[in-house]
Amino acid sequence: MTDTHATPATYLWIWVWLAALMLVSVFLSEANILPVAKGAVVLLVLGLSTVKALLVALYYMHLKFERFVLAFVAAFPLMLIVLATLLVLSSRLVKL
Repeated sequence: MTDTHATPATYLWIWVWLAALMLVSVFLSEANILPVAKGAVVLLVLGLSTVKALLVALYYMHLKFERFVLAFVAAFPLMLIVLATLLVLSSRLVKL
């Protein structure tokens, strides 16, 4: 656990990164400039959204400066979402 919190300049830089990642996500989803399948673009945008969610959780929710137990409590629903997504995708792979 770190005893010092982020400075206002750090929060400003995190905001700049969040805005830039949002603009990249919108640009990728609206412009058809990449020669890849639509599913790959969706996965790329979901990856960028995950990075944005981590930045918000670590800095704006102050989880970077909290105990590990609190971070685990915040990450547990994310693990449940991943498991549910894998369950749904597995039913597409196995024809029931």
